[in-house]
Amino acid sequence: MMISGKQLVFYLGIDPTGPDIHLGHTTNLFVLKKLWGLGHKIILLIGDFTATIGDPTDKEAARRPLTEKEIKENMKTYLDQIHKILPKRSFETRYNSKWYKKMPVKEWLRITSLFTQQQMVSRDMFQERIKKDRPISLQEFVYPVLQGYDSVVMDVDGEIGGNDQMFNMLIGRDLLRKLKSREKIVIATKLLEDPATGKK
Repeated sequence: MMISGKQLVFYLGIDPTGPDIHLGHTTNLFVLKKLWGLGHKIILLIGDFTATIGDPTDKEAARRPLTEKEIKENMKTYLDQIHKILPKRSFETRYNSKWYKKMPVKEWLRITSLFTQQQMVSRDMFQERIKKDRPISLQEFVYPVLQGYDSVVMDVDGEIGGNDQMFNMLIGRDLLRKLKSREKIVIATKLLEDPATGKK
């Protein structure tokens, strides 16, 4: 698919959980820049809805949900920061609140029915919490499905993310197969790690 000569659509999703794009995001932005240079279409997705839930990835405890006001404040300068790597007009910017705020509950239940509790609880960080008798909220099970469904709404060919996002990105690939009978390329980049602690 990558060598077919067809223009493909790739995206990177960033939840505005803080005021700055962190160094880990720059790795993915450089990958997007390379794909854009090859003639592919790029979408930057701001997860202003998913940020209200919080990604459970690599978290030993549930993340505090952010308010809409906090999210708007956090993402004020995101595009200015991203333009330091991706030129203006090289990508389309989208916000997932546009579809999630108006999604009927019946439609959401149909989507979540495509996955099982066993699939979600198999994640390493959830297994660790279970061992330590720490709580896992239902909305943390919902997060990967929300991120995955972004791929369906935007009808993408591929997603870029850190390898800590692999589970979430593969959920999106499953949803594209189940709902649109098509494949999705997943590009997982290596995390930038603190040499002293091994943490991202």
